[in-house]
Amino acid sequence: MLPKCHWHKGRFLQNKFLIRQWLLRTMTTLPARSRLASRDALAASMACALSWYLSQQIFGHQHPTFAVVTAVVCLAPGVPSHLKQTTNLLIGCTLGIALGELLWQIPDAHPLARLAIGIFTSVLLGSAIGPVPMVPIQSGVSMILVLAMGPSSAGGTRMLDVLMGASVGLLFSQVLFTSDPLKDMERASKVFLKQISNGLDLVVKSCETMDAKATENAMGQLAIASDSLSALRAAVNEAESSRRWSVRGRLINSRLAFVCRRYDRHALRVYATSLLLAESMSRATSHMHSPPPEFVAGYTRWIVDCCNQLANNPSIVALSTRTPLATIPKLPLKLKEMIAMHNSDPTEWTQVSNNAYQLEQSIRALIASRDK
Repeated sequence: MLPKCHWHKGRFLQNKFLIRQWLLRTMTTLPARSRLASRDALAASMACALSWYLSQQIFGHQHPTFAVVTAVVCLAPGVPSHLKQTTNLLIGCTLGIALGELLWQIPDAHPLARLAIGIFTSVLLGSAIGPVPMVPIQSGVSMILVLAMGPSSAGGTRMLDVLMGASVGLLFSQVLFTSDPLKDMERASKVFLKQISNGLDLVVKSCETMDAKATENAMGQLAIASDSLSALRAAVNEAESSRRWSVRGRLINSRLAFVCRRYDRHALRVYATSLLLAESMSRATSHMHSPPPEFVAGYTRWIVDCCNQLANNPSIVALSTRTPLATIPKLPLKLKEMIAMHNSDPTEWTQVSNNAYQLEQSIRALIASRDK
């Protein structure tokens, strides 16, 4: 059993490593997340101002708070479909306001009992009508506000403000600030490939120096790519949703569906094969007590260069037939001959080389260079 001082030192080093990994992950993913959310944040701010102004001018409401809140909820960043969000919001608000108005007809002898019955009924009916969480949440909140503020100030007034906020939100999400699904997928793909290349580059360098601690840190850096993979798959899901629920998506429906299916299949494959390559290289370095031979290290560095080139390519996601598909260069002939020569003599390094080949094929499938 380790002495107490050594145990505390080990926990400190472990916590220091976890904090460092969290900081690296945050610094890597924060800019990408900010860029993806900036458009929705700008649309929400402009929609709030317009909803407030129109509610005052058309309905004469002095403080149309509900119109502003509705616009924010409809245009919240990260929502797969703003149209679905708006529809569910309207269903929940209508149900909650109607129940609140009905509960006001019950005598006010037991207000807590009336509130409890109202919450139970509104949430239950909201869950039955709409399985998504937005419907029961808005139903319960709307019912509570009607009971708390009174039907004269929260019933019809709230409904008008909600309709105004929803209308402005739809105007911004479907017409004025419609997301370009291809651009979102392209940005997310570039960040994903860049993180894959950075992680593999660190793994190769640490294995060449045979530094076990550096290799462990490099593996952690490569694992951070899981966040960018999640962002890429979220962009794919949003593009798939926009294909059905936005004007821009409907105009390119069939072609967009092909691109979404391809990226949904192969993005996870690229991430998994990159982890497999890094893990096998680290294990072979430890077992063979030697740095990676040139045919392995050179092959991996070539893949790193390919990922960097793709990350800087302006048309990595090509939809139009007139847009040239992104491609990766051919494997250098000298390196190709070196790999073929060593593959005839199976060793642990041969398995690493095979994993690198699988990663190369995964990247080719992702960018659809084989679909020409």
